[in-house]
Amino acid sequence: MKNLKNFGAFLCCFLLAIITVGRVPASAEEKMFPPFYVKKLAPGEQFTPFEIVDLDGRTWSNRRYLTRPLLLITGKWALRHDLRKWAEHLNLQYALKADVLWIFNPNAGWFEDRRKRSEDAFKEFNPKIPLLIDSHALIGRSLKIEYDIPTIIGIDSNNRYQFALESPFNKPGSAKLDALIRTKLLYN
Repeated sequence: MKNLKNFGAFLCCFLLAIITVGRVPASAEEKMFPPFYVKKLAPGEQFTPFEIVDLDGRTWSNRRYLTRPLLLITGKWALRHDLRKWAEHLNLQYALKADVLWIFNPNAGWFEDRRKRSEDAFKEFNPKIPLLIDSHALIGRSLKIEYDIPTIIGIDSNNRYQFALESPFNKPGSAKLDALIRTKLLYN
């Protein structure tokens, strides 16, 4: 019986220690970014707020009211040439109608946890559209993106997520994307 009481006391102390050690002070909780859980968005929902700086130092955000739709291009480093084709195509087709941004998550793929190496490689690669390094993977976690295929995300001028098209750069993919942009983003 004495051993059972000692075990009970030990278990209580052990659980109390785990709870105390695992707890984050209130001031640290407010500063943690991004949140551990980001809700996966459904079409028509407000897009997750983001504020990311591109390689040229310009801050891009969807927190304010958007004046134009956003087209976000993403995928892993190995797809950079295909993504560049998408970027050039969209920049030519929709330059005056939408902002086209390339989002790169250095946690998925070749540059694992090396933001500086990611920035240097992309500066050398020289994309023709603004490139944003999404170190927190906020965009990808909002949509549960699979980085193994080029993905184009459409956000309308009211900051509502409209679509995510996964397609290599080819004629059928381009035609499908153009139809989505016309019907979901430029319908006004």
